[in-house]
Amino acid sequence: MKKLLAIDIGNTNISLGVFRNNQLRKRYNFHTKTKTYFGPLKRIFAKNKIEAVIICSVVPLATKKIVKDLRKLSGQRHYIVGKDIKVPIKNLYRQPNQVGQDRLVNAFAGIKLYGAPLIVVDFGTAITFDVVSSKKEYLGGMILPGLNISLKALNQN
Repeated sequence: MKKLLAIDIGNTNISLGVFRNNQLRKRYNFHTKTKTYFGPLKRIFAKNKIEAVIICSVVPLATKKIVKDLRKLSGQRHYIVGKDIKVPIKNLYRQPNQVGQDRLVNAFAGIKLYGAPLIVVDFGTAITFDVVSSKKEYLGGMILPGLNISLKALNQN
């Protein structure tokens, strides 16, 4: 059975999922600011027969470190969303290159799960709102401070 390791690199956390036959089988998380990713990745590879890796990232430095560690662990090809794989959604934002791949993936997943039109809300380090038209086109959205950032600001000010 083929196993895919999907890696979502966010500003605060890295979420990893092992998929087999298009179903999530195992889930892992660690902090993005971890000094080295090699140990956690090595444990994941030891427990699972990973055959392919796909990465979606908003943290270029973390992406470089993970790619370097993946090369040490296996000779397998990894795919980076936005570089090797294009999210199949028409991006109508006025400056399309400013839209993070994570937001396009969220919009595309929303279409697949719920249809269009829709608004996708993601609660992470930041809270993002993304708008998809009835024609399944990405229109844009907003980025707001996340819950932890907002609570800190309220507490300190």
